[in-house]
Amino acid sequence: MNQIISKIYPKSKKNLYKSNTLYLKPVLSRLNGSSKPLYFANFLSSVDARIATYDKNHSKLLTPPDIKSNIDFSLFCQLHAQADCLVTNTHYINGLNKGYYGNILSIKDANLQKWRDRNNLKNQKIIILSNSLNFPINKNIENLKDEITILTTSNNDRKILNLRKNNFRVLKCRGKNISAKQLNKYVIENKFKSVYFIAGPTIVEQMISENLLDKLYCSTSMTMMGTEKYDTIVRGNFLKKPIKLKLISMYIYSKNKTQEQTLFQVFDTKRK
Repeated sequence: MNQIISKIYPKSKKNLYKSNTLYLKPVLSRLNGSSKPLYFANFLSSVDARIATYDKNHSKLLTPPDIKSNIDFSLFCQLHAQADCLVTNTHYINGLNKGYYGNILSIKDANLQKWRDRNNLKNQKIIILSNSLNFPINKNIENLKDEITILTTSNNDRKILNLRKNNFRVLKCRGKNISAKQLNKYVIENKFKSVYFIAGPTIVEQMISENLLDKLYCSTSMTMMGTEKYDTIVRGNFLKKPIKLKLISMYIYSKNKTQEQTLFQVFDTKRK
């Protein structure tokens, strides 16, 4: 079913949009011209800013089911389809292997793949950020090895050699942690135009701090979780001062039968 979403900011003559195409215009890879990659991230949170709460079954901080909906996942997939390159990390790959994360390393929706084909978008590449290289080589990433590059600061030559023997591209970076600047350098060298973060908040926070993130998409479920153990978009490890965001647009979806509501906000995060 293609639900209708209402636009509430800025005011315009058209205020009703189909949920399955909302984030497909404009084509993000064409926004910044030929030289500058466009970086964007998306987070789903509760009103009290929980993007993850403690899950007893897996002993992990995971997105709580109470804030999820088909609408926010549809918009996530649209942003996913917009990307030339996806950025993820060790934590996600391990969660995928253990089954508490779904496989979002490739496009599953045939309509979104057709949209990419119509817009002449090439096959997506994937960057895995891993300081430790502590993740398994399994079918989930084995099938995509031709599209994957692993950026690491690990000094474990055995692990690096093993990955390379399995035909994974592994690039060694200096320092203890892969930085936003190192990632940006690799992206520019490979001429990616639109880069979507499907990792946790740490790298996104670094990108904001270095004034590299262009757009932040926030889906806010009108739900309060109130848990003690939780994760949030920005933890404060990298931001040394408050960052002012510019609200570009805002939409609301209301589910009539249950009265559930979700806000969808798009922010410009670049500072001039």
